[in-house]
Amino acid sequence: MKIKLNLLILGCLMSASALMGQESSFEVPARKWIIENSRNLGIQSFSQFKLNFVRKGGTGETLRFQHMIKDVPVFQSEIIVHFNKQNNLTYTSTESFKKNVQEINTIPSFSPTEAIKKAYIASHSKGETTFEENKLFVYVTEQGHTKLVYRVITNSYDNPGDWETIIDAHNGDVISVKDISFYHKEKSENPPKKTSKQSITKKNTLVTGSAYIFNPDPLSKTQVAYGGQYVDGNDATNASLDAARTLVTIPELELNAGIYKLKGTYVEIADLEAPTTGLFTQTNNQFLFNRNEQGFEAVNAYWHLDNNLRYINLTLGILCKPTQNAGVLKFDPHGFNGSDNSHYVGSTQILTFGEGGVDDAEDADVILHELGHGIHDWITNGGLSQVDGLSEGCGDYWAQSYSRSLNQWQPTDAAYHWMFNWDGHNSFWPGRITNYTAAYPGGLTGSIHTDGQIWASALMRIYNAIGKEKTDRAFLEGLAMTSSSTNQENAAIAVRQAAIDMLGTFGFTCSDITQMTTEFTAAGYTMPAYSCQLGVEDVFKKEIIAIYPNPVSDVLNISMKINKEEKVEIFNMEGRKVIETTITNGRNSINVSQLQVGDYILKIKGLELSTKFIKK
Repeated sequence: MKIKLNLLILGCLMSASALMGQESSFEVPARKWIIENSRNLGIQSFSQFKLNFVRKGGTGETLRFQHMIKDVPVFQSEIIVHFNKQNNLTYTSTESFKKNVQEINTIPSFSPTEAIKKAYIASHSKGETTFEENKLFVYVTEQGHTKLVYRVITNSYDNPGDWETIIDAHNGDVISVKDISFYHKEKSENPPKKTSKQSITKKNTLVTGSAYIFNPDPLSKTQVAYGGQYVDGNDATNASLDAARTLVTIPELELNAGIYKLKGTYVEIADLEAPTTGLFTQTNNQFLFNRNEQGFEAVNAYWHLDNNLRYINLTLGILCKPTQNAGVLKFDPHGFNGSDNSHYVGSTQILTFGEGGVDDAEDADVILHELGHGIHDWITNGGLSQVDGLSEGCGDYWAQSYSRSLNQWQPTDAAYHWMFNWDGHNSFWPGRITNYTAAYPGGLTGSIHTDGQIWASALMRIYNAIGKEKTDRAFLEGLAMTSSSTNQENAAIAVRQAAIDMLGTFGFTCSDITQMTTEFTAAGYTMPAYSCQLGVEDVFKKEIIAIYPNPVSDVLNISMKINKEEKVEIFNMEGRKVIETTITNGRNSINVSQLQVGDYILKIKGLELSTKFIKK
């Protein structure tokens, strides 16, 4: 049976690149790793795998294999394999792989047209349909049953949300209906809507322009508390709020037949959800609004989104853009049916910002939090995870990373750690923080927005220790190795591994890895042993410690020239400890014959030394 299973996996992986047009020199070793670990992973004989995404970045190359049954994808089930730039396998993710899936009939007996009709009724679609998608999946229910389903996604203009309806493809039963868009706060926190204000509507040349924005918000700019002249007042402006604006250059505006539009290489304004307020096109390139005008939220959101995507793609050199709309992010500065919330819609990869209280698009923290969901989604090829509130924490970190870089609040100020300084921490809602003291996993509450603060707070402590650019880079590169089932702890392992893979480049040092390990451990995450290639290898070269043979079949020998006993731990590439023993001065032997074929990390705890070996 094992031989048959391995041949099946091998055949599917060999045909994958031809089917998907993916190119990777690591497909063969990745395929080999999956085959060698098939028993441990619980891969079923009827399972197939298709290479559907390859990402090349600063840490190396990440390959994503979609789990298939009879050419039908298993919903949110994949295996991820990552190789660093030295061609070594350094990280794998199998969290989302569904080993409990059963073999079923994959021929639907219920009409896809009827499934769409049922979905429209079940999701309470209203008004113009703005998006519709219907795909066939093998689906494992919450009760553990395997079913063939239609996954219907519907978006409509007058019913904001990214509505997912799961319908049994054999009998037409509605299994579940839910809004799967991503919000910056709990929906139950919404105060009443504001009345909307009207504006105007209306490809070619890209030109520069100017605009007034809040950078990131009026309270942070002036270091004042919410109150007095600094209140929402139903969008009213005054001299203090006008003075809190910042005049900025807009790198790109679209100019077409004498009309300037908020559209460029990275971002484009659009009317995506009610209310209709227009696109704020005009006959000059000076977008000089105050907050009493609806155009202010439009240009404020446009500048911050464009500025951040330029930072990621140009300054950091990390490719991260929507896969839809030719890579341009569409946003609606006045959406969500006028309510006080905002969301990222994964099916269409768009952002919409609500009103009520402080308009969401007036606060860069809200804008960049929602962009954080998009970044998480795009860089994982649709593998965004909300396990333990991971994506909420990612959004909070991304927003805070930018706001703190402006150096407006002092570390002794409470607002230094606040998220949503203008939109929250006021009479409308309490906002969130990035100096959250709960530890993982005992501090989890079950609320994704609350729990995400553990992740964001850990990242911000690392930010303070090693700086913005390195933390941002490790965050993005590490996130790219995660899946739709990744929890906070495994995200921390991935982010640190990304930093390890970049040692000696982009300014990363062994002390950075140590600092990251310290802060992640303080947050409650269990971090596996790691190999720091700067300095550690020199120790091994001096033959203070030597391991052989490598690769090894049965007995691994360790020679140590230190007159003391040391604890040795061996970890697999998923971070699980598989062997623990002690060694002394002289030659020591460890029986590794029972280990599965693959790569392992050996750590000598007392000496803080780690190295990799291969079990063949």
